[in-house]
Amino acid sequence: MRPPRILAVDVGAGHVACGVFSVGASGRLVLQQFALEPHSPDPAHDNRWSLEVAQSLGAIVARRRLGGLAALAVPGHLALTKFIKTPSVAKEKRGRIVAFEAAENIPHALEEVVWDHAVIADDGFDLEVLLTAVKFEAMQALCTAADAAGFPVERATPAGVALYHAFRHTHPQQAEPVIVANVGARTTTLLFAEGDRYSLRSLGLAGNAVTQAIADELRIDFASAETLKLQVLTGQTDLPATSPSRAAVQRAAAAFCSRLQLEITRSAVNHRRHTGASPAVAVYLTGGGSLLAELPTVLAEKLRLPVERLEVLKQVDVAADARAGGAEASAAVLADLVGLATRLVNPREEEPSLLPPALTRALAFRKRQPMLLAAAAAATLAFAPPAYYFHHVTSGLQEQVSRYDGQLMPLRSVQNRNEGNLRQIAEAGLQIAALKGAYETKANWVNFLASLQERLVQIEDVWLDRLQVQRPPQDETASADAPPPPEEPAQDGQAPAPAAAVESPPVPKGPPVRLALSGRLLDVKNPQSKVSPESIERVKRLLAGFAGSPFVTAVENERFDTSQNGILRFDFTLVINPRQTL
Repeated sequence: MRPPRILAVDVGAGHVACGVFSVGASGRLVLQQFALEPHSPDPAHDNRWSLEVAQSLGAIVARRRLGGLAALAVPGHLALTKFIKTPSVAKEKRGRIVAFEAAENIPHALEEVVWDHAVIADDGFDLEVLLTAVKFEAMQALCTAADAAGFPVERATPAGVALYHAFRHTHPQQAEPVIVANVGARTTTLLFAEGDRYSLRSLGLAGNAVTQAIADELRIDFASAETLKLQVLTGQTDLPATSPSRAAVQRAAAAFCSRLQLEITRSAVNHRRHTGASPAVAVYLTGGGSLLAELPTVLAEKLRLPVERLEVLKQVDVAADARAGGAEASAAVLADLVGLATRLVNPREEEPSLLPPALTRALAFRKRQPMLLAAAAAATLAFAPPAYYFHHVTSGLQEQVSRYDGQLMPLRSVQNRNEGNLRQIAEAGLQIAALKGAYETKANWVNFLASLQERLVQIEDVWLDRLQVQRPPQDETASADAPPPPEEPAQDGQAPAPAAAVESPPVPKGPPVRLALSGRLLDVKNPQSKVSPESIERVKRLLAGFAGSPFVTAVENERFDTSQNGILRFDFTLVINPRQTL
């Protein structure tokens, strides 16, 4: 298993520093790798600051091959820190109270910032809370720049909080109140520490103030003034001692030391007034701006306190690779890096997070990915034995099916031939039934007409003018046809036998055939007058005779016309018996 490590990234106004930390066999922090990349601290380039950070990180990647999930120190010129004191309440109620205090004390709408808090002290009566916030757009741009360079951010801690952790790691036994000043390019962070309690204050007075004073006095641009400042203060210049440029740098540095002493004094007084803390017993300096040679002396004289530089590497072992990267020479800018790495040896450190919510959710999902992948792999492996077993069983069954198909192939051929023969038999039966029906229908017409003639002769003096067959529409008769007779079920694997032939023709379904008849009856006894009742009676006997015929089931639509003298006209319809169809 890979030993735990932390890739710490300190993004300052004028530099980017990266350090890879781990824990050695003795339990001490080990700085494995280190890289420092300066960039322009000119405040006029604020809109390009994120781009310069990305370029500096890219240069570190190219030169030192660093990269991976990173813990980020949010610089003081971005992060707002404020300490509040509220009545002590139960933990489940703190959230609402802290949110209310945040809305009151953060000078931006909470929707526009990323904010968090940390409890500094709780004595049962008062709750001391650190509020910290950063504008969402600025934090998102910073995280995007780091991610683009190959440093996806997994932690975002205010630089002031990292400074406190670094001091506690360097001086674990320090219980008396002290002041730690981290002098950067754009801001100076003042840490007031007393045991486990601390507070922070950011000052707008920092190294850029010296550069700006030089630029104003010599009337040169900011970049030239920054270069001149570094050359003079580090002794890397050939300017004579009486040079106006050297004198301008020395005057600007002296003025800065005096102003910083005044700000520290004012801040210390305000801190004691608001917190009731005891006066500090010592001052520690760190940060790139603290390298002014006369700064410790000036502060010690004015503050009347011992002033020394913070040795952040006192409790850190430096590996050869980090030493080659200039870690020891750059110890003044390592405080925030060490503070980010102390979680390796003190995992219970409480710190607020300024990581945007979207990145927090993405990071949580990324951390769960190995577990999810392991669960998916375990689920896949759990299904492997049953899948193999069922695959083996399926393969055996498929072989059996193939074998049985080969055995059944001849039988299927015989079955197909039998089914074809049965269809031919059924079609022949239908043809026979049709021919038989046609033959019987022909005989029925002869017999029906003979019966009709017989009844007309019995009545006498009567004849037919019209005889019309009225058959039902073809679709009605087709829809009413009986289904073909069912086949008998097969016995002992034999082919199904056809249904037994019916001797008598089937009774047609659907509407019966009708005959429309029209005729006249002569009233011989009354040729010149209206038809007599006797003639009407004769026609009725005729109709009754038709109704008694075996070919007729009913007489319908009877109509009589007596308008002509001596002639009785009649119309009626005969409903033909379906069993004696015509």
